[in-house]
Amino acid sequence: MFKKFATFLSNWQWNGIKLADLLVVFVILATVMLTINKTSLARQSIQYLETVKIELVVPNLDTQVATQIQVADIISDQKGNSCFEIIEKIERPAEHPVIDSQGQIIVAQHPKLLSLFLTLRSLEPMEYRHGIKYNWQVIKIGGSIIWETRFCRFVGLVRKIN
Repeated sequence: MFKKFATFLSNWQWNGIKLADLLVVFVILATVMLTINKTSLARQSIQYLETVKIELVVPNLDTQVATQIQVADIISDQKGNSCFEIIEKIERPAEHPVIDSQGQIIVAQHPKLLSLFLTLRSLEPMEYRHGIKYNWQVIKIGGSIIWETRFCRFVGLVRKIN
């Protein structure tokens, strides 16, 4: 049976080209294509390593907690590794919807709570393709993530990733 198949492969021709020769050329082309694809993927992953900026909002914080979060604070992961630095902090009164005497919904400032708008910068270049890995989570726009400084833990909503 094997002899018949080998004879068929070596003798069968199409426009003067043997089937065995076509199979060898196909295998060589497939190998070359896979090699090129692997090297281009490796180059792409290197290009994605860069310093990352993340803008997030931390809504409805107690004022004493908000004052503990400062520019230049370091955000660390669960293992204690320094990952991000706070490079900008904007404080605003927290806003809430309320219903006025006419039944209209309006926005009012909360008398005690603050919202923070923070900008973080990664301390080392990070890979960013489909999000950034931080602790056991993947940071993506719209996600609420638990962030930790040396003294505080807070939940921030990711607004932008540069």
